[in-house]
Amino acid sequence: MKKQQYIKLISHNDLDGFGAPLLLEALQPELFSNVTFDLTTCSAGRLDQELERFFRQPDVQKYSDIYIMDMTPDSDYSFQQLEQHFANHWLIFDHHESEEELRQKYAANCISPANPAINPSAVSLVWDWVSKQVNFANVPTARQQELQEIVELIRAYDTWDWQNDPNMSNEERKAADELNQLFWFYPLSQSQSFVTKVYQTGWKQYHDQNTLLINTLNGRRQRYLDKHLKNVVEFTVDGHSFGVVYASDFKSEIAHALLQRHDVEAALVIDAHSVSLRSNGQLDVAEFAAKYFNGGGHADSAGGVLPLNPIEEAEKKIVEAVKQQAQVNAETQTQADENLGNLADSISKEAAAKLAALFKDK
Repeated sequence: MKKQQYIKLISHNDLDGFGAPLLLEALQPELFSNVTFDLTTCSAGRLDQELERFFRQPDVQKYSDIYIMDMTPDSDYSFQQLEQHFANHWLIFDHHESEEELRQKYAANCISPANPAINPSAVSLVWDWVSKQVNFANVPTARQQELQEIVELIRAYDTWDWQNDPNMSNEERKAADELNQLFWFYPLSQSQSFVTKVYQTGWKQYHDQNTLLINTLNGRRQRYLDKHLKNVVEFTVDGHSFGVVYASDFKSEIAHALLQRHDVEAALVIDAHSVSLRSNGQLDVAEFAAKYFNGGGHADSAGGVLPLNPIEEAEKKIVEAVKQQAQVNAETQTQADENLGNLADSISKEAAAKLAALFKDK
């Protein structure tokens, strides 16, 4: 009997970020029967902090390997710590261009795409890797095809090929869009169970079981986009034009629509903590995100962390405006009282008596 093996998985918390590690769990019966996977997900820009926290855990020695997906450490120190703790038993499955140069320094531990002509995502890199494993042949052909379809839908959306690849069928574009919509419909606490369920049932069956929800989400999204795109603010910095809008949902779709409706080079979609950037090809938003938002990504699609919380800042502005108005109201009332007092002082007793008699019975 094989000894139980523990592998740490750290990944991003979007669809590709969940899809990559959970693909390993989907293939566990055939490829990893003696493995227990321990998954932690985190937002963009938080990987090095998560690694530092993990390395301090007292039970870190129980893990034989660590796989990092859809993210790359930002510092050489993190790479050195990986090697120190796991002595070459670590792998990175990432595709973001902004960290490609750093990954090249550790190319032996960074998985490359099987076909360089196809834009990779984290989940497609995992698929390329598991396809080369010895026991992959034990996975039934029908099951391979079922999983590969889901992998391709996630890859197509994450790389934006569902919009940019002229050779992609309309059916595949629609499916990639709908799968991503369903993922973001559920709260983050249910993301893992959602992706696991899709892997278990296959996309076609899951789609057929949720047609009503999908149609409802399509209508909801269109209304959301139309409403939020009324509030775009345009600005220019470093000689480039931008459109910025606040939205907590449908960020990629809003950014794409913003670029179509406004004459700007890049779209910034912000929420309480992060910013998503999309470009029309004239600006490398991965470089811009690294410069201004401690982020990164691809030349046409990137993300980062906001240096402030716009909701909290707006609340402060509202409180400040209310206090200022209260002060104005108080000063106005004081002035009115003073004017009334001055008027009363200027009226003679005879005039006051006549006014009192006039309004006595009113």
